[in-house]
Amino acid sequence: MHPIDRGAAIMVRRGPRRLRIFPEGWGDAGHVAQLGATAPLLEDPPDLEISWSSPKHLVDRTCRDGRFPAPTDVPEAARMATVRLVEPIGGTDRVCLLMAAWNDHGYDTRQLLADELLPLGVGSLILEIPYYGSRRITAPSAQPVPTVADFARMGLGAVTEGRALLRHFRGRYRLGVSGYSMGGNIGAVVAATAGFPVAIAPLAASHSPGPVFLDGVISNGIEWDALGGRDQEARLRSALSSVSVLRLPAPPWSASAVMVIGRSDGFIPPTAAKALHEHWPGSEFRVVGGGHATVLWRRRSALAAAVADSFTRIEGSPTA
Repeated sequence: MHPIDRGAAIMVRRGPRRLRIFPEGWGDAGHVAQLGATAPLLEDPPDLEISWSSPKHLVDRTCRDGRFPAPTDVPEAARMATVRLVEPIGGTDRVCLLMAAWNDHGYDTRQLLADELLPLGVGSLILEIPYYGSRRITAPSAQPVPTVADFARMGLGAVTEGRALLRHFRGRYRLGVSGYSMGGNIGAVVAATAGFPVAIAPLAASHSPGPVFLDGVISNGIEWDALGGRDQEARLRSALSSVSVLRLPAPPWSASAVMVIGRSDGFIPPTAAKALHEHWPGSEFRVVGGGHATVLWRRRSALAAAVADSFTRIEGSPTA
């Protein structure tokens, strides 16, 4: 494990309450029961009506921000979805949907990856998912996803909105999906259920949140007392592990996928990342030096290259 990831384990265990995992327990049992349901992922995504701001033309890019009503059942404060479209000056036919990681508020962190993609001719569609950024339901000093039920609502909302955005932009661009950590896992679900070929680049991603929450660094932050005690571990593992890309058929375009994992990643168990690669025939699995945090901050060019390469792979595929 990378030393910075090891330090993060201590911070999650001893740091502020906003870092604690599920501090308000299980939440509504009906929403918890929705974890792992695949039927909603196989339905056609809803049509979106996006209200766009006027475009901003900068030296190397054009940006515009959009808003649309959330198509799933999320809390009132999270019901207005927000998205940013970033394109290189002169336009592009390649746009990648970038999904959010855990505690990824606003656009800034993913904008750094978008910056790396611009010179490669790839635009970015950056979605603020439910419970994060302008859509958070708790105070800044609190955990934004307070219960397991909220995690279920956040996940279904993010996947549905991601799929709907792909449908909305289909035919306007060649589309791809990526994300880091949780964003990579959500992005993999979005890509697997898109219904048409998309480039795929899951970055530092597990096939499921189960191994990440219970076997990785952030397991140190789970509020077991709020969940009913440590004897609830098997129940939590079962609930979170039921959300898995392995439960979905590999998409015919899985060979476009390029995955990246840090050699010393303490957040994503290596077997959890490898399982996704093995489930998707023809996918490429790249290992780079660094841990979970350092790969994101110091190896962004390698992450961007994986995204661009996934577009190249699908454009040369008979499924495209």
